[in-house]
Amino acid sequence: MEREYSTVSVHKKSIWIADDDPDDRLIIKEAFEENHYNNPISFFEDGEKVLIKFKENSNLNDFDFPSLLILDLNMPKVNGLELLTLLKKNEKTKHIPVIILTTSKSKSDKQKLIDIGADDYITKPYSFDSMIEITKNLIEKYG
Repeated sequence: MEREYSTVSVHKKSIWIADDDPDDRLIIKEAFEENHYNNPISFFEDGEKVLIKFKENSNLNDFDFPSLLILDLNMPKVNGLELLTLLKKNEKTKHIPVIILTTSKSKSDKQKLIDIGADDYITKPYSFDSMIEITKNLIEKYG
């Protein structure tokens, strides 16, 4: 199924995950594998690398934007809040669903993320079993 967003097409499902913690990246990767997710998953160590990937590829005709972004809130260089803000202000990327990983339990912090454009948030720390359930729900909702 192809969705058109202004001049950008999303042809195939893929997930980009930006988190500076290698253990968190591993848990998320294995949780998606437990749910038999077979589409591409790309990992980034910080938000700056995500921006670079968008800039390098956004002028290519066959560039597929991710169908879902999962961003850690606290990363070096460009953090999740900064990246979320930039992506939601850009016509080419504002349609991409964004899930934020955060250690904050504050309802006002979470509401701020939603107001800026996050589609949802996941509170750390989480167990592997809970991450399996979270990724199952993400797959069902976003593909």
